[in-house]
This record gives sequence, structure tokens and C-alpha cells, in this order.
Amino acid sequence: MHGASIDRIAADAGYTKGAFYAHFASKEDMFLTLLDEHFAAEVARLDTVLEGTGDPAREARAAAEGFLARVDSEPEWRGLYRELAAHAGRNESFREQFAARERDLRERMAPVLERWASDLGATPAVPARDVAAMTMFMADGFLLGRTIEPYLDSALYGRMFEVFLHGLMAVSGMPAPVA
Repeated sequence: MHGASIDRIAADAGYTKGAFYAHFASKEDMFLTLLDEHFAAEVARLDTVLEGTGDPAREARAAAEGFLARVDSEPEWRGLYRELAAHAGRNESFREQFAARERDLRERMAPVLERWASDLGATPAVPARDVAAMTMFMADGFLLGRTIEPYLDSALYGRMFEVFLHGLMAVSGMPAPVA
């Protein structure tokens, strides 16, 4: 984000600087728009994977592993996300906009999780908004860990979500799914 000028971004996209400003107020605005698009695609993917028709542990693991596969297929996005998060930590106005998008993603994930629980016949003891926040924080933590230790086994991430689901089911008084 910091290394790319608006002139370069516009030229690489085949547009003029004026065309850039016709669509975006700033470089930050463009990156936030990309974040919006990425988050929307993730919610749609999650809604598809969490069918609520099979084994909940398998579906939770598939959702986590699918997310990680998507992230791994776009290493430039993973780096950009880290850069945006770091920029948010240093810039108050950007932090507010970035945080609003993170909150919006959790709000859009919550109905998907509520529908999934309903399809499974579950009555969650933890609000879906909280579950969405927890899953995002686990994803951020795992991805940060892989930044520091890139050789971390991807299977650990899926297993982490499977264990998380077991805990949610225990709190809800449901029988644990098959491991």
C-alpha cells in the first residue's frame, strides 16, 4: 500500500489519475474497497460451505481449511491485509474505517452462523456475533503465526476450528461431534 503511488496504480490498471479519483477519494479508499470485496466473497464462501446437512465438525473444518486455502492462493492479499492492519494501528482515521469493515464482516457472518446452527438443530449458548468475532480473531492469530513461522502445518488450523466447535457444543449442552 505504501509503496504504490496513485499514478502507478492508475497506470497499472490502464486508467488515468483522474479516472482513479472519479472512483476513489484516496489510495486508502481504494484499498478499503478491495477489503469490502474480499470480505463479501468470504461471507458467500462461508455460507456455501456451512451447509448444515452433515457432520458439524467436518463442516467447521472444511470452512476453516477453505479459508486458509484461499488465503494461501493469494499471498499478495495476505501481505496487503497485514499492511492494512499495521496502517490502521498507526492512523486513527484509517483505523476507524478498517474497524468498521471488520465489524461489518462479523455482522454479515452472524446470520450465516445462526442459519447453520438452526439447520443443525442447535441452540447456541454463545451469540453468533461473538462466535464470528472469535473465528476472526483465531484466523488473524493463525495467519500472524504463519507470518513468523511460514512452515506451520495448515492442518492445525482446521483442527483448531474443530476443537473450537467442540467447545461451543459443550457450552450449549449438545453432544460432541465425532472427532
